[in-house]
Amino acid sequence: MGEADTVIHLVGVLTPVGEGTFDSIHRQGTEAMVKMARDAGARRYLQMSALGARPDARSRYHQTKWAAEEAVRGSGLAYTIFRPSVIFGAEDRFTNLFSRMIDLSPVLPLIGGGKNRLQPIWVENVVDYFVQALERGETAGKTYELGGPRVYSMEGLIDLLMKIKGKRRLKFSLPIGAARLQAALMESILPKPPLTRDQLLMLEEDNVVGDPAAAKDFSVKLASMEEILPGYLKSPAG
Repeated sequence: MGEADTVIHLVGVLTPVGEGTFDSIHRQGTEAMVKMARDAGARRYLQMSALGARPDARSRYHQTKWAAEEAVRGSGLAYTIFRPSVIFGAEDRFTNLFSRMIDLSPVLPLIGGGKNRLQPIWVENVVDYFVQALERGETAGKTYELGGPRVYSMEGLIDLLMKIKGKRRLKFSLPIGAARLQAALMESILPKPPLTRDQLLMLEEDNVVGDPAAAKDFSVKLASMEEILPGYLKSPAG
């Protein structure tokens, strides 16, 4: 890091591969970054965590995100931690995945009925929060939950994507148990499965902001999915 004044650690992996486990990347990777930041004499340290990170989380993703937060909190650095809900943008692996499913399949599965709620936030709004944190010293030593202006059910989100793309598809409810069997099979035969059992644990709970502190300490004009998605979700010709 040389003589870095500020460190921004955007750590995160949804599908562990080989030695790149949740723990090695989230916790151990953060511990290494914190040490290097201290050694470099960094003035500020910003950590990307995730909404749902907590000590009693069911998923390894959220458990290790929490462990990474603990490393930051104990670092002695002037830190700010952000916990965003699902981040969407032109090159994301979230809305684009469902967009491709809508293009290619006449039917769409709703895992667990698609009733779980989430609060997607535009990637450029996440950037706004990071930049403002560097400008506002009062945000040091704090953790913020980030979400967009609207809460959607998973089914409602898929309906929105179909509306934007001008397509209609049949939907069916896929029980969690059946989805778990599919995920286990994909994990056993694919190096990077599109669905894992750990991701299913996260899909079984809501992912919405519960702490309004970010709205009080920052001045970010949140953009909705309805505003942003039409700009990059396009159906194949014909």
